[in-house]
Amino acid sequence: MASSTPKNSNNENTPAADPPQPSELATIGMSIVGTFVAARCLAVISRLATFFAAPALGFYLFTTCPTNETFDGKKELKRVLRGDKLPEDDPNKPKGFFQKTMAKVSASIEAEAAALAGCKVEIMDLYGLVKVASIQHPMTKTAYFWLGAVNKWRFVMAKDFPEGEHSKKE
Repeated sequence: MASSTPKNSNNENTPAADPPQPSELATIGMSIVGTFVAARCLAVISRLATFFAAPALGFYLFTTCPTNETFDGKKELKRVLRGDKLPEDDPNKPKGFFQKTMAKVSASIEAEAAALAGCKVEIMDLYGLVKVASIQHPMTKTAYFWLGAVNKWRFVMAKDFPEGEHSKKE
């Protein structure tokens, strides 16, 4: 039985209602949860990268570690003494031709004098990954340090040592 009366429902006469908007608190909560999930994903990726990169880096350092025979103490000491390792803006770095020549001559004389006076050259191997070389200059009471890694020796620093410390190590 069909009714001939038109269906009067409230939905026909009212405008279409929009779905309810999420509240501000729900939006903030979803942002916090999303941030937490993203941080956890990045932490896992970081651990994986470290897990694979650390052995690769160790293997690279191990295969490119310089041998003890490649460290020429006299030559490296000359380089440091003539100012090659100083930054360009250092006032002690020789600038002109005459200053550079005098620095080379004085560095050669001082390195030869240190060799004659008995400077101590020590090379310490750190698990085959890197090496630390030191030269103790007996006349100036200074110790010079180099780091050997990736097929090169790099000057690290010079340090004065007290007179009593030098005699204890001998």
